[in-house]
Amino acid sequence: MNNRVQKEIAKCRDDFDYFCNKYLKIVDKEGNLVLLQPNTAQQRFLYTLVDNPWLYVLKARQLGLTTMIAAKLFHKCLFTPNHKVAVIAHTRDAAKTIFEIYKRYYNNLPKFLQFKTEASNVNELVFFHGGYIKVGSASSNSFRGSTYNSLHLSEFAFYDDITSAIQSVFQTATPNAEIILETTANGINDAMDIWNDQNGFGKLFISWLDGKEYSSKKKIRFSVSEKTYIDAHELPPEKANWFAHTLKGKCLNNINTFNQEYPISAEVAFITSGQKFFPMIYQVSNQVDKIGWMWYYEPKQYRTYLAGVDTASGSPTGDYSSVVIMDITDRDNAKVVATFYDRVPLRDFTQQVLVGLKKFNPLVVVESNSYGLAIIENLREDGYIHMYRRTKYDKISNRWTEHLGFATTQQSRPILLSRLHQWVSKQKLDPVCVRLKTEMNTFVYNEKGKPEADKGKHDDLVIATGLALMGLDQVADYEEEVQKSTRPQGIRATLEWEMNTGKLYSEEKGNFHDGLETLFSSKQHLSSGYFKTLSLVNRRKRS
Repeated sequence: MNNRVQKEIAKCRDDFDYFCNKYLKIVDKEGNLVLLQPNTAQQRFLYTLVDNPWLYVLKARQLGLTTMIAAKLFHKCLFTPNHKVAVIAHTRDAAKTIFEIYKRYYNNLPKFLQFKTEASNVNELVFFHGGYIKVGSASSNSFRGSTYNSLHLSEFAFYDDITSAIQSVFQTATPNAEIILETTANGINDAMDIWNDQNGFGKLFISWLDGKEYSSKKKIRFSVSEKTYIDAHELPPEKANWFAHTLKGKCLNNINTFNQEYPISAEVAFITSGQKFFPMIYQVSNQVDKIGWMWYYEPKQYRTYLAGVDTASGSPTGDYSSVVIMDITDRDNAKVVATFYDRVPLRDFTQQVLVGLKKFNPLVVVESNSYGLAIIENLREDGYIHMYRRTKYDKISNRWTEHLGFATTQQSRPILLSRLHQWVSKQKLDPVCVRLKTEMNTFVYNEKGKPEADKGKHDDLVIATGLALMGLDQVADYEEEVQKSTRPQGIRATLEWEMNTGKLYSEEKGNFHDGLETLFSSKQHLSSGYFKTLSLVNRRKRS
């Protein structure tokens, strides 16, 4: 091998962009073999991957993301001895198609870059330097028994059993593995939960607007509904033309189909307009119009309670101020024990909140936006100490500061609602309250994909319930604080403690539990997202 070839190999190894633009070939839409020139969507993926070795890519269709992911993993495997790549597709046909991409990359390289292979079959490319690329479907067991440095889960929202497949595949990852989850949306399922969870994955959404080919100069008359969509998203003329043509043609004039196939936002990707947020419909009675406090269970000593407080202005025609208190002693069978629902002035609402807090002594999560700040201050003045706290970085003082209450933002609201959706859909929370059930029946996705109350309805108790569940993040410290002051004394009190908590009392440890075990009774009860990948995260930290 001459010096010029050695330098070229080294340059290809060290510069992916150079290697990609000069040597990797694909088949374009006209069937021609051409060099891979990254488009806007592909460039965004490459840029984001640099700082996110764990990356979740949610995308519109036909943007070339699978092709670019394959290019990146092929480059890494080709030039890194013993680097093993696993690609899991949603069907066998899809796996075959993806493997053809890898074979095409290899077969069209110049001879000096076609490093010797040990084997090449219908789903595996094995190099003599120990690295290999294996492609299969989610239903295959062929990935078990090996460990992989790179994992690509393609169109994983369409796996038959998303949770089981991901858990199984993650067991094969090395501690420092690169993991790419890539998919278009497939309705409300575990893929949506993983997207909304804080789970260690970087999140990249790629809209159909990022597709250069999604444009048309052919003008078309817009319907009223099409014009609404175009105006809402401020589409330029050629994008508007393409949208209207595609909606009428490929999507049979069904905006819900278009939103799933060609989403313009992550929220829209997973849902359809007007679709219910919660999976069940509750039977309700004429009790829904009652205001004030509703008590469903009496407080019991030694049990753990959370409360959520959503504060309105008190206007007689505005939203309702609401409180939801729940018993979460049994994390798999939580239940609402009391609710408050009324339009009252802020000071009067504080007194009503205190009625519930003094009765159940819960950890209370007050939404700190707008009017909620007044409630937090009033609770402080009244000496209530069990309040949810959040940390915030202060740029002026260059330090982290602690603040009372939960700040609902564009980033935190989906997390709150995702947690609530999980608990309700998995039947880990009994809503009990008729007023709450009524709101849950009319909590839907709007035309932009945002979950909210249907027109003319309210969602104040829904939000208060979600706020209460956010207290799970701090419930361990709260339980420890309360238990220190209420330890059972004597056999009778110990028996009562065990009956009310459903736990065995340990005098030595004071029955305190730390970490994530306070949130879930066993690994089998872990929620999707963060907890699914926790063990692997810890492995990476130790390495």
